Amino acid sequence: RVLRPGGRLSFSAWAPPTRTEGFRIALESIAEVGNPNVEGLPDGPNFFDFGDSNQATNALKEIGFVDTRSVELSEMKWTSIKNGSELYDVLLQGTSRTREILLGQTEEDSAAIASLMIQKYDAITDSGKRSLAMPALITSGCKPTSV
Repeated sequence: RVLRPGGRLSFSAWAPPTRTEGFRIALESIAEVGNPNVEGLPDGPNFFDFGDSNQATNALKEIGFVDTRSVELSEMKWTSIKNGSELYDVLLQGTSRTREILLGQTEEDSAAIASLMIQKYDAITDSGKRSLAMPALITSGCKPTSV
């Protein structure tokens, strides 16, 4: 697709795992009892880079966009996930890179990751009494009307 001059481009990205509890639970669990560097998974960019407003707006400015801005959805929560097992399934079925990391584990490591995710979920959410904090950032910029 081509963006017309003066048109606005917008995209969203998750905040870093220090603030997105669902990703923090998963990535910490993988690092603690699994293998975060699964064989065959190509290197990729950090998918949380654009969850930082400075990085996101600077990236747009670097490619010529103007009137860049970011808005954080800091109160966003995952309200439908009721336990750590559901969180594991959501990340396995609804993500790309995290899915491949989970699928690349041995059976033993997969079981250990799932078990630790349940424990971490319960600790963070008081056994499901509150929702997971999952803030995201929406960033946009305008294509200049003239070059």
